[in-house]
Amino acid sequence: MSKINCIILLFLGLLLFACEEDKLDIEKFGSVKGIILDGETYNPLSGVQIATNPASTSTITDNDGAFEFDKVVEGELAVTARKKDYLSSTVSVAVYDNETTNLTFFLLIDESDIGWVTIYDPVPGNGATDQNVSLTMQWQVDQEDNSKDLEYTVYYFEANSTTQKTAGENLSSEEVILSGLEYNTTYYWYVVAKYEGSRVANSPTWTFRTESED
Repeated sequence: MSKINCIILLFLGLLLFACEEDKLDIEKFGSVKGIILDGETYNPLSGVQIATNPASTSTITDNDGAFEFDKVVEGELAVTARKKDYLSSTVSVAVYDNETTNLTFFLLIDESDIGWVTIYDPVPGNGATDQNVSLTMQWQVDQEDNSKDLEYTVYYFEANSTTQKTAGENLSSEEVILSGLEYNTTYYWYVVAKYEGSRVANSPTWTFRTESED
């Protein structure tokens, strides 16, 4: 092998190593700690299944109702708690590099025997940009007992606003058309599932941003 070829190979190797170093530097990690309590007695709940989206390793709460994920990629994280005889619950949290995010869940007794319900996979996707000011919102639902027909109410609000609006209520399908949005504006939205008028689950809070006006 010629001296020039050796130099080229060495240069390419160093370049590849530098790219790998940059790639490693991009991913940052924090941790999430929480406690699950009975929504009526406020007693800790052990054996609650905890899962995240984006996916991480799942875990269950200990005898003190506590759980922990010690290495979570920085960004938005949906945390879902499930336990037999209780309604499932999902919250959204922000994870920051080298910081611990703490949260508390209150689970309610499943009086109507609904089983767990998970609302996920939003359209527009969480963090989506350049969205039309008139669009169709959609979501997926996974439930333990598919024989129970659920209804959905969709809420949305603008960033930096305390005014919450309803995009649709008592919906039998997993979609709703929303129009009249402002251009170049960030919106937050979430879905509430109900059974016979009672709330049984809620989605995480998702966000999207509308397109700029031409």
